[in-house]
Amino acid sequence: MRPSAASLLLLLAACHPTVSSDARPPASPANDGGRTDLSDPKALLAEVDRLKDDLKGKPKTFEVLSALGNLYYENGRYLDAADAFRQSLALSAPFEEQADALAKKGVQPATDLPLECGRSGTSYGLVEIGAAARKLDPSHERRCLASALEGATAARARRANALYLVGSPDAALAEHRRVLARSPDYPESLFFIGAILLEQSRGNKAKLEDGKKYWRRLLEVAPDNPRAALVKDSLPRADEIFAPKAGAGATPPGHPPLAQDGAALPAGHPSISGNQGASPMAHAGPTQEELANVADAVKGTERTPELEKGLDDLTAEAEKLLDDGNYQAARDAIVRVMPMRPDDARTAADMGASMRGLGRTEMAERTLGRALQIDPKQPRALFELGRLYAQKGDKAQALEKLHAVQVSDAKFAAAHKVADEIARLH
Repeated sequence: MRPSAASLLLLLAACHPTVSSDARPPASPANDGGRTDLSDPKALLAEVDRLKDDLKGKPKTFEVLSALGNLYYENGRYLDAADAFRQSLALSAPFEEQADALAKKGVQPATDLPLECGRSGTSYGLVEIGAAARKLDPSHERRCLASALEGATAARARRANALYLVGSPDAALAEHRRVLARSPDYPESLFFIGAILLEQSRGNKAKLEDGKKYWRRLLEVAPDNPRAALVKDSLPRADEIFAPKAGAGATPPGHPPLAQDGAALPAGHPSISGNQGASPMAHAGPTQEELANVADAVKGTERTPELEKGLDDLTAEAEKLLDDGNYQAARDAIVRVMPMRPDDARTAADMGASMRGLGRTEMAERTLGRALQIDPKQPRALFELGRLYAQKGDKAQALEKLHAVQVSDAKFAAAHKVADEIARLH
């Protein structure tokens, strides 16, 4: 078992009503009374959720917070994962600064690792090692910190992936670049920076070449990495794969690169099924389980007036972009609202509208249908579904939805010239 997982079990044991620290050791699959298999990520997450209120009051080490982040990530709870990793990195930040200061002074790391720089059980981790490092000579101090901060590098890379998965590619890029600033050849960050830049290039030659550069470097430094096979296959065809396709719409930024023909996804990544198309970056759309996980992740978020106003502003921005025909930018705005308003008809309608405009017809129809399940009179959902049916040549269905817009919201119908749409169909 990884030390971080052991740390997490210790924390759970401290909160577990059936466990006494005097009577027996921390909870584990063997001694949890048979109630919960804590070696199973889903079961362990359920136990974390069950004890959430108790856990809030417990001090958490870097190792525990990183374990929580990994647990959330592996269960598709990307918002929770990003926040847990954020908290763990706040604990590692002073030691990262300490290591950076030594590097700027030109201190070279020693080849041997002092005994006090190795993790020992669950009570001697990054913070304790960092404190011990300060008592060493500069060369051994840097070597000690480099070893201790390997976990922080992994946590930052995983946090970047979580940010990517919730639709924040720029934040993901920033985090992965911070990883490379400390570990220039870190394979995960080389892959994802290259992937995001290639995905975002859409005809921008400079960005396309920049993305290729990172992927080439990955093949140079880590040819046996699980990502390498996908990169090796895709790199020669990058100009074709990432060229803008008329009418098809670009792949939404912020979506993870999806492996083709069963190629490896990130370790511990939730499986993704379905036909992903020819591109390793093709967009499959969220599953109902993923949407449910995201919704569950934000249930405990404090709904302040400032937060609600920010969400309202983002929604208004997305709808203006939709009306201007800027579907990609609209999608980028509304995807930031969806996790906080998963059961809102207006938000679903805006997402469905952006998907229709980007040529993602199946996802558009599913998302617009979801909006109408929530509110059968949602005007934009009716309007966009009508346009979608018209695109598919289903005149009767298109007219039915467009007439329904006029009945449900005359003002919206007038502003969006629904009468003209109907006239064109007759």
